[in-house]
Amino acid sequence: MSNTLGFTIVSSGSKGNSTLVWDEDDSIIVDFGISVKRLKNRIRETGRTHDRFSVLVSHEHSDHSSGLQSLSKALDVDIYTRKATSEALPVRCYELKDSMLIGNFRITAISVSHDAADPVAFIIEHGSAKIGIVSDLGTFDQRLSDALEGSEILAVEANHDEQMLMGGRYPGFLKSRIAGKFGHLSNSQSAQLLSEAASPESSIILTHLSQENNRPDLALETVRKHLSSWNIRYRSISCASQDSGTPAMFLST
Repeated sequence: MSNTLGFTIVSSGSKGNSTLVWDEDDSIIVDFGISVKRLKNRIRETGRTHDRFSVLVSHEHSDHSSGLQSLSKALDVDIYTRKATSEALPVRCYELKDSMLIGNFRITAISVSHDAADPVAFIIEHGSAKIGIVSDLGTFDQRLSDALEGSEILAVEANHDEQMLMGGRYPGFLKSRIAGKFGHLSNSQSAQLLSEAASPESSIILTHLSQENNRPDLALETVRKHLSSWNIRYRSISCASQDSGTPAMFLST
């Protein structure tokens, strides 16, 4: 088993999401709402030479799935998702179980609250390393925060600032949808989830920031303020961007 695990978010936001996790033997793609060219560029930057990929799809919304058909034609991929989600996708998928092994990776799928067929968050474990990837949910429960505990990388949605959303130009029905329990986490809700899941070893990455109803500096300020007031320690905190995602990170396994 490899003793190094790589992680990079390729893109994060309403215009497309995708994350790449790899070891020396296998590569896993979490969601694919971007172009194949963009993924290939990031793979080239990481120095990976894999020609086979496993794809985990959290839910069917286009910003997480629109590139799947092109990806399945361009690369040798196995796509895993929930049965109800697969029925909304134009590609062949394998059933995503609650817990499964892919190469050296253990994948755990946790059901979340979002207006999709059967949306999930992902826990990815590899040896002693653990990564939590949580995007697109309107609320959370103890089951999710418990599952995330011990994650060295916590990639968690911080979609909107509540005041920006309510004072913004979106129509009322859309504001209600985003702020509702089947919508998206606000900065303060993200902080609440992180307060239950983060540890001093956690590198926190705030994801899926709205370009209309949030700003990276505001998301960071809000989450840092809440975590500080609750005396929550963590290793680092940053935001993933729509255009460049995040730099590559490496964990020992």
